[in-house]
Amino acid sequence: MTMLPPGWALKSLSDVCLPVMKADPVSTGHEQVRYVDIGSVDGERHSLPEIPWVYSESAPSRCRQIIGEGDTLFSTVRPYLEKIAFVDSGLDGEFASTGFCVLRPGPKVLPRYLFHYSVSRSMLDQVLRHQRGVSYPAVLDKRVKAATIPLPPLEEQRRIVDILEDHLSRLDAAEHGLKLALRRLASYEAVALSLCRDGIENPLGDVTEIQGGIQKQPKRAPKQNAYPFLRVANVTKNGLDLDEVHLVELFDGELDRLRLQPGDLLVVEGNGSPSQIGRAALWDGSIADCVHQNHLIRVRPKSGLSAPYLEAVWNSPQNRRQLTDLASSSSGLHTLSVSKLKSLKLPVPTLDRQRELVAEVQDIRDRRRRLDTELNLAVSRAQQLRRSLLAAAFAGRLTGHSTDIEMVEEMAGV
Repeated sequence: MTMLPPGWALKSLSDVCLPVMKADPVSTGHEQVRYVDIGSVDGERHSLPEIPWVYSESAPSRCRQIIGEGDTLFSTVRPYLEKIAFVDSGLDGEFASTGFCVLRPGPKVLPRYLFHYSVSRSMLDQVLRHQRGVSYPAVLDKRVKAATIPLPPLEEQRRIVDILEDHLSRLDAAEHGLKLALRRLASYEAVALSLCRDGIENPLGDVTEIQGGIQKQPKRAPKQNAYPFLRVANVTKNGLDLDEVHLVELFDGELDRLRLQPGDLLVVEGNGSPSQIGRAALWDGSIADCVHQNHLIRVRPKSGLSAPYLEAVWNSPQNRRQLTDLASSSSGLHTLSVSKLKSLKLPVPTLDRQRELVAEVQDIRDRRRRLDTELNLAVSRAQQLRRSLLAAAFAGRLTGHSTDIEMVEEMAGV
């Protein structure tokens, strides 16, 4: 660690943190308690979005640590995920998992100062070197509390927290603005997709060829006649994911019957979530002689129906509702089939109108894609700035002046 400013001291967390009580929730006399598990923590925002209630008598055995306002929860399980959060007044006296090292500030350290230091690179580097285990990597509480923290006088801690949180709030606001713009574009896209429903409605079976796929069986283990084989995992809500494509053994005549063509729409026949039923992506022809799994249904447009229009109208909110209704059953399962899809009603305008509608959708999608790229770059930049901002704060370099940003950007290299 670099040389500390005058009046600062380097202390271990065990020197500045207080002990934490442990108890069985039943001993509180309350029928239910709120319980912070590791999954409750948003590791990116270091926040607690939603804390569930659990019945005291059936609470997990790890529900034992009584937390208080001002505590910092530092996950000792998979610490590289940075599941770290601050406990506000609404959780005072509730419970947290023993998978957290609870850092309770003593009189020498302010709660928010301790929290911000806990998410800094300096703190994480000290802890992660002690992580042990492969399938369940973890670090001991004593290793977390052995980490050192640079401590200025309390008044200086208060000044640093004020400056730091002012800068962080500006970063949060900028990021929020980009995400809001992205959500608006997503709404515009939904409107454009809705407007694609133009023209006379036809049964899907009249304007497309609908074909099921191959069931994966032991006899189809790839041997002498193996071909690429698309599965449900390859069809995502954002299009095709071809990072991992399996092989399947084909027999005489099957390739000619089942070979995918560019412009085929691949539809997921079933899913545990009704909202994901019928998600689809256009096949781009990027892999030669490719076939598909029986849990995907191939929808191939006939003459007079363009593939881009088919994809656009398929993803319209109205079509999504139709698919959900088609897939529902009294058994509670949600599945589509070739016969069900043949009855689906699809509007088919003229080819010129189809091209016009697709162009409008594509324009919005292009803008959304550009903004999504900008957002990802902005988030990456914000993460670098946060790290540098925290590093500057705990080196005593924040002044509260506009020059802070220039210094932090230089440290971050952005």
